[in-house]
Amino acid sequence: MNNKKLILVGLIFILLGIILGAMGAHYLETIGIVEEQINSFKVGTSYLFYNGLGLLALAGVVDKFDFGILSPFRSIFWGTLLFSVSIFLLVLGKPLLNLNLGKFIGPVTPIGGLIMILGWTVLLVKFLRTYRS
Repeated sequence: MNNKKLILVGLIFILLGIILGAMGAHYLETIGIVEEQINSFKVGTSYLFYNGLGLLALAGVVDKFDFGILSPFRSIFWGTLLFSVSIFLLVLGKPLLNLNLGKFIGPVTPIGGLIMILGWTVLLVKFLRTYRS
């Protein structure tokens, strides 16, 4: 696994988390988004940010692992995208696209969350299996 890819994705996630977080804080109310939906939007931005930081941290220690991380990275990447983007679409679909996406996109959020959790869990299990004190 290339450290540069971890760093790139981590930085993009952080940047998007900041930009979309600012949008959530300053713009969403002006287009009629209610507080409950704004809070959901904040969750999506937070998970982008947290996983971005996690990937940057991972880039700093991945050379110390004696196992591959491609599979967990892919799960973290796709899980984060599915989780966060589905929340953004659920919040913004009606006011910006005039589409009620809840029926189609709603189930994607927990699936993305599970995939993200799976990625971090696999990484932890792989580490614990090779851990030597």
